[in-house]
Amino acid sequence: KGIEGYKQLMVNHSAGQYVNGIVHTNGIESVWALLKRGYNGVFHHFSDKHIGRYVDEFVFRLNDGNVKRSTLDRIDSIVFGFSGNRLSYKMLVLM
Repeated sequence: KGIEGYKQLMVNHSAGQYVNGIVHTNGIESVWALLKRGYNGVFHHFSDKHIGRYVDEFVFRLNDGNVKRSTLDRIDSIVFGFSGNRLSYKMLVLM
């Protein structure tokens, strides 16, 4: 099945296979772990209305969280991402 344009690779845990070349589940498990820590430790609740925004925040943290980059470079990428993307309170509550 998969997503168009992507090749789906799998491991078979029930057969004792946990790695198949570059295929493993460690990456997605760390994504879920970070999301759960944010939910339990910071937000305590994700509204159904805005769950996509919460997930987008954690995706950004994972994709832009390279500790080898300086803090100022990461701040620059945040500011660049905000450019032209104004979200007013009124738009937020009406969406």
